Amino acid sequence: FAGSGAAPATDQHTEDAFVTVSRPEDLQRELDAAKARGQWVMLDYYADWCVSCKVMEKQVFARSDVQAGLAGVHLLRLDVTADTPASQALLQRYQVPGPPSIIWVGPEGDERRARRITGEVDAAAFLQHWTQTRSQG
Repeated sequence: FAGSGAAPATDQHTEDAFVTVSRPEDLQRELDAAKARGQWVMLDYYADWCVSCKVMEKQVFARSDVQAGLAGVHLLRLDVTADTPASQALLQRYQVPGPPSIIWVGPEGDERRARRITGEVDAAAFLQHWTQTRSQG
């Protein structure tokens, strides 16, 4: 069971956990609100055409242990599926080349640039990365 990748959570639970953002002004509003609450933020750069994004959605974010580990974190899915000025602005905000990319923003509103995740990772690596990021403040 431990290495099976089985997860009791469903995709719907995963989608419900994330706030989808597709415009820079919406991102800023969400970041400002999280900062006011003193809350960590995870930005998940995502696109419908991104195979690795789909893998992470199903094999990482849908897992109950990952969801438990992210409890209290404001989860934002930055949808860059369409090549629009808005999606380009979202990518340029943090100089992200494309999805999948994970950006961590601390409770004070500053990115933890050294802790970025670029590309596909499995659930164990993701949880370890997040645990280290959070412990470093």
